[in-house]
Amino acid sequence: MKRCFRDIGICVLVIGLAVALNSCGAVGFVFGLNDAEVQFIAWLEAQGVPEETIGQYLGPVAVGDVVSSHDPAGLPQISSARDSGPLPENGWLFYADEWPGSMYSHPGKIHVIGASGEVLYTEDIQGWPLVNGVKPASMNRTFQAMLADNTMTIYNPRNIWITNPLIKWPGVLYRIIRFGAVVVNGLTPTQNLYTEASNVHDMMVDAMEDLFNGAGDDHVRSVENPNNTPTHVANAIADLVENENINYIVLYYIAHGNIEYMNVGGTGFYASQLKTLMESYPNVNFILFVETCHGGSWPDYFRDLPVELGNLHMVLASTSRDKGAYPDWDDAYGLHDFNAADDVWVEFTSDFLIKMEYYTADAHWDEVTGLDFPAFNNNTLRLFWLCYQNAQTESLILPARTGHQSPRIFYP
Repeated sequence: MKRCFRDIGICVLVIGLAVALNSCGAVGFVFGLNDAEVQFIAWLEAQGVPEETIGQYLGPVAVGDVVSSHDPAGLPQISSARDSGPLPENGWLFYADEWPGSMYSHPGKIHVIGASGEVLYTEDIQGWPLVNGVKPASMNRTFQAMLADNTMTIYNPRNIWITNPLIKWPGVLYRIIRFGAVVVNGLTPTQNLYTEASNVHDMMVDAMEDLFNGAGDDHVRSVENPNNTPTHVANAIADLVENENINYIVLYYIAHGNIEYMNVGGTGFYASQLKTLMESYPNVNFILFVETCHGGSWPDYFRDLPVELGNLHMVLASTSRDKGAYPDWDDAYGLHDFNAADDVWVEFTSDFLIKMEYYTADAHWDEVTGLDFPAFNNNTLRLFWLCYQNAQTESLILPARTGHQSPRIFYP
């Protein structure tokens, strides 16, 4: 076993009795953190949450603190979760992550238990918890580090596990001329999964530079914090078109997302806005790659337009409109990732890059050039389709094997 989980086999009735005795002034009993953890887990198991849910202890809270949540991709028309108001006593903050480690928006629960054993606040949320408007310090690290800390992750019934990751630069070869890429990391440093997104973004930048930049070329633009708003993305596209004479652009986004919506540099950005942007370049061709929760809503949107967007030739999404986009999982549900030693940080993008390295190699490039598919009239489309298809047929995406992630593709 890679980790040990504390024994939680304590009867809930015993805790309930202890709390009752404590509230009546029984001598010799003090309700503590261990008791609160047992109570939280018993409560969580009674909620009917998805079986992959993990439970986390995020830290103590003090009288007067206000507990709330932040959803970076919350749709403006949907009401945000209520906050706790000032807490009446000291206590402990717990979080149930129902899509463990997934990009947001995704469901979870906040549960605050007071020092008396009373529940002070509980709320269904779509983002991450805040205390006095600030994310708990225990969450300011990678999801892998949070999983590995068994004083924080106290409930993990499906044994989701991630090995300690490193950046692995993909060995993609230069194959494509007169193409460019804008690679966007929409996250900001205070957001969950910033490290994972930043590292896989850097890997994608490296791969696009290898693929598209010949000697002396500068056909790839990296868009990342602090200059990563939709305006910065539009400026990067304009730079490639106007200064590099590029007329075929791959747009890659990793961001927290919702239905036809993502958070880019702290700014909400809709699929309809991207449509307008691409329409402003009728002589430029685009491929779109979306790595967000609910990302499949983007190919759905462009597929269902009443008038086809003629310069958009492929939309790839790491998951469907109703599922999450996950960081690298190496173990879950008793399954082991087939390429656990190779994919890192973010599951789908990393597996896609592994296949890019494979297909651009001399031994396999003819599989790209020889692909006879009328919808694909250039080698970038052929390459991306093969990478997308074979990452799935070879079952490289562990959250897809467990039924939690479903990549999507659209091409006219």
